[in-house]
Order: sequence, then structure tokens, then C-alpha cells
Amino acid sequence: MPLNEGDPVVIWVDPKRIYLVKLIQNKVFSTDKGYIDLGKLIGLEYGSEILLSTGIKAYLLKPTPIDLYRGLKRLSQVLYPKDIGYIIYSSGVQPGSTIVEAGTGSGFLTLSLAYFLGNSTKIVTYDVREDMQDIAKRNASYLGLSDRIIFKLKDIREGIEEVNVDAIFLDMPDPWNAMETVRKALKPSGSLIIFVPTVNQIEKVIPSLSDFVDVHAEELIIREYQMKENAVRPRNIGVIHTGYIIRGRKRIKVS
Repeated sequence: MPLNEGDPVVIWVDPKRIYLVKLIQNKVFSTDKGYIDLGKLIGLEYGSEILLSTGIKAYLLKPTPIDLYRGLKRLSQVLYPKDIGYIIYSSGVQPGSTIVEAGTGSGFLTLSLAYFLGNSTKIVTYDVREDMQDIAKRNASYLGLSDRIIFKLKDIREGIEEVNVDAIFLDMPDPWNAMETVRKALKPSGSLIIFVPTVNQIEKVIPSLSDFVDVHAEELIIREYQMKENAVRPRNIGVIHTGYIIRGRKRIKVS
């Protein structure tokens, strides 16, 4: 399908030059490899080859979550794709689920949930920082996902307004202080997923998980290889530690 004004695209020049932009009339996209008028790309299709002003080839690609990760605005450290993918998979959420998240941050997990689970899913995200949620709202608007997300400027430790929730995701410094409200909101067998950066936080979380079974604490490590002829090997640098995923499922207490 032809691209329209306002559509997001990835301009792929080479593995080190991958840019997320929107097609806007009379706006010039510029890189050290050359420039191009974005308005002239309207009407082309995803996958099209284009020429920068220097004659260097580039390609128009449809944004994927990986591209969104590279190009969206952020105020703080965000969850990495390797962690987000496993969090979604292990939580068991699906289209139609009710999901609560705290804190929103720049919205990368929020946007991933909205991207993969569609309009039928209720995604509610809490944060105490308005500046963070403003960035997340802008990112959601950029991707056309605003109508799939409910933003609440509220401390989840003081209460969760939703009930019978399928999954709750916590990315906050002291998740153990939110356990009382989490237990009330989460449905039996519902998933709790916590992301923390340090082992000390895992140790503090453990005593608060007495109402959960199938509890795990995990770390994911991904290693990328350089793809060069006669020199395929692991890259010299990469992302090693990002954080720990703690997950469990709510049990019903028998008195």
C-alpha cells in the first residue's frame, strides 16, 4: 500500500544508521550519508529503495518493535526487547486481557503490550511522575496506539482501581510495598511480573510473595554475533545485564 503523510517509516541506510521518522511534506531528513525530502517518499511503499542526496542507497522499512525501541523518546532507562518479549510470553496475556502496569516510564512495555495485543485488550498504566507519562503519551500518539492505553497519574501502592485483573507488571524501586493492592486487584491464577535491576531487590521481594505459587527469578542474556565474511564471532560489546524478572501466579488461600 502507498505510504501517506504522517506514516512512520524506518529509513535503513546501514546497520549503524537506522532512523525512525514520520513522512511530512517539506521536511528534510538528514544524515552524515546524505539527505532526502521526506515529502518525496509519500506514495512509495514499505520496502522501497531510495537514494540519498549523495547517491547512497537507503530503504524504507515498516517499523517493528525493535525499530521503535531505537527511535522513540525516553527520559530514563527502559526495558529491553529481550526482557519485554519474555515478560509478555510468560505472563499468559492475550487479546481481551485486562492488564495493569506500574510505572509507566517512557512507555516501552506499555506500547509493546498495545502493539501485540490489539484493541480488545484493556491496558492501564500507573505512574507517579507526570513528566514520564507525558513522554509515554507522546510515544503512544506517534505510533497511533493512544486509544489502546489508559494512563493514570497515581501511586499504585495507594490502590488499584481495576479488579479481576489478568496480569500486573511492576517496574518500580520498591514493588514489595505494592503487594497489598496487587493481591486485591489480581484474579486467582493471574500473573504478577516484577522487573528489578539488583539482587538486593529480589531479596526484599521474596517475603512479600506468600500469596503466589510458581515463583521464579530469572535473568536473560542475549549475545549478538558480527556478520562478516571469514570473521563471524560474538561482538566485542553488547548488553549483558539489564535486570531480573520475578514472576509468580496468585493462589487462593484456604482457611
